[in-house]
Amino acid sequence: QMLSLEDIHEILRTPLIGVIPESEVVLQASNQGQPAIHMQGTDVAEAYKDVIGRFLGEDKPMRFTEAVKQSWFKRVFGGK
Repeated sequence: QMLSLEDIHEILRTPLIGVIPESEVVLQASNQGQPAIHMQGTDVAEAYKDVIGRFLGEDKPMRFTEAVKQSWFKRVFGGK
């Protein structure tokens, strides 16, 4: 079971500045030897840009806070 954002905040006791969605894009970027933020047009790259913006003081909406649920078929049989 995944931790909620509230659980994470309670454990870390620090403000949350972003959520990076779970994605195979991170593995692809790593295999290509480049930072995931350079994977233009992906949720992962956008999430990292949001975090950087918030760190620099920009007011950005919190995105990617809902976990994508796998279908029953994918949970049972695997797959991408």
